Amino acid sequence: MALPNIVTPEYETTLPSTDQKIKFRPFLVKEEKLMLMAAEGKDQSEIYKAVLKVLSDCILTKENLDVTDLPLFDIEWLFLQLRSKSVGEVVELRMKHIGDGGCGAYTDVEVKLDEVKVEKFEGHNPVIMLDDTVGITLKYPNLADVSEISSVTAENIFKVLESSIKNVFDKDRVYTEFTKQEINEFIGNMDNTQFLKVTKFFETIPKLRHKLEYKCQKCGKQVKHTLEGLMDFFL
Repeated sequence: MALPNIVTPEYETTLPSTDQKIKFRPFLVKEEKLMLMAAEGKDQSEIYKAVLKVLSDCILTKENLDVTDLPLFDIEWLFLQLRSKSVGEVVELRMKHIGDGGCGAYTDVEVKLDEVKVEKFEGHNPVIMLDDTVGITLKYPNLADVSEISSVTAENIFKVLESSIKNVFDKDRVYTEFTKQEINEFIGNMDNTQFLKVTKFFETIPKLRHKLEYKCQKCGKQVKHTLEGLMDFFL
């Protein structure tokens, strides 16, 4: 005799990038096991793979949604919503007292996930004019793109820029089809001022951020720390 099906609740959230309504269900035991195994390995690429797998399984909205192509801040937001509804709305993190005068001790700090927001930056614009007539439209890098970047440098930005250019335009037309060689040559012909405009786009991409302030359990000092990105909130 077949065992009865367990009914799981459904929830809804809104994608920060598009305001699209997304329905999802909580983690199941099999998915939480996958996340724990990835976390124990401490391999960032494996953690990212696990996150994408869990999101793909738990997101019930399938129409007009490709999880693998979502911007990183959408992925981070969706993961936190799943984490909140699956494990609890409060997560306990072990924070190390580092920085100026830090004693190196760990303090357990509770974070309320419903207080965590996606921070957007003034002046952020995906449409960039390189000169008076030529410009580009950029799309947000997805998780696979960002996983290859450890810091915001010109070299790292160059690595993802070619896959982030949605189109190139001038006063006469919009160019949406180009080879890898053509886009590499186009980027290579930018001057420093133009490339800095592109750099600003990547530096001001919306981010999942949360400011913490807590008292160190060892030295008693007030510590300020900003959580940022998927790895800071993972499990």
